[in-house]
Amino acid sequence: MNIKHIEINIWKACNNKCRFCMSSKSSLWDIKFVDIELLKEKLLNYYNKWYRSVGFLWWDVSIYPKLDQLIKFCREIGFIDIQAITNSMVFSNYNFAEKILKAWLTRINISIHSHIHELENYLTWIPWWLQRKLKAIDNFNILINKWHLKSPLSINIVLNKINYKEILKTVLYFYRVKNVSDIRINFVWLSYDVKENWEELKISYTEFLPYLKKLIYISIKEKIRITFDTIPSCIFYKIDKKNYKKIIKKFLWENLDHITEIDWTNNNTNFNWQEKKKDILKTKFKQCDKCLYKNSCQWVWKEYYEIYWSDEFTPILF
Repeated sequence: MNIKHIEINIWKACNNKCRFCMSSKSSLWDIKFVDIELLKEKLLNYYNKWYRSVGFLWWDVSIYPKLDQLIKFCREIGFIDIQAITNSMVFSNYNFAEKILKAWLTRINISIHSHIHELENYLTWIPWWLQRKLKAIDNFNILINKWHLKSPLSINIVLNKINYKEILKTVLYFYRVKNVSDIRINFVWLSYDVKENWEELKISYTEFLPYLKKLIYISIKEKIRITFDTIPSCIFYKIDKKNYKKIIKKFLWENLDHITEIDWTNNNTNFNWQEKKKDILKTKFKQCDKCLYKNSCQWVWKEYYEIYWSDEFTPILF
């Protein structure tokens, strides 16, 4: 069922400083907590406009001191789907994890980018804390078995030059060792906020293609739900020209995602994330106008266009 969904930015501070993320540039003003009464007012307003699904994001929601009260309020007024994206470090405390899930959080997505300590610690700029994230996953698995989480645990990986060669092992580790069967892989967005890190993070679709093929194979063989974000349709076409439509439908997350409205509480703005990406943040190439997927494709980040070549992209004509 496709229900109306709103993402609310409750504040901008984070306890990681990821090399690929603009949160590493957060100012002192950004780390001020948003007043919970303002958030409750917004939530009630969205509920009265027939929104029934809500997510909390930007940057790490677990630091928000009244998160459990916020989730309880969502449940009390009638939201049926309450989500959060987190790096999960604070959830390494079992009592905290239990309190938040008992407040009726229905889905949680963990941002974690490698199972290898050196890679995760380097990418997040926080040494020796991968252990806490892995402990949080263990806590969530215990609470899932106690029926305290409605949806399966999912993991969010930002793919980049530093971690892509280990991505197959990372996916299999989280599936086989940590019992996570829902994994989303986001192709890195090299925004201007992190331009100083472009050189060490940048990766082309051509470089990633052999790994993409193997991930699709692993997903089918092992029955792992793997979805990809910000990979153009024609890249999947290169994998299997005969079955590309099925592959795109199954694996391309942005084609599966519901329409997402975002309320950016910090600066009091609202926007549709899909529209903003296509209208402002992304671009296509000349040859894209001939493609069968010219309307549904999510194109590439504009910064990617600056760094790489356009002949990677071949229009799908049938």
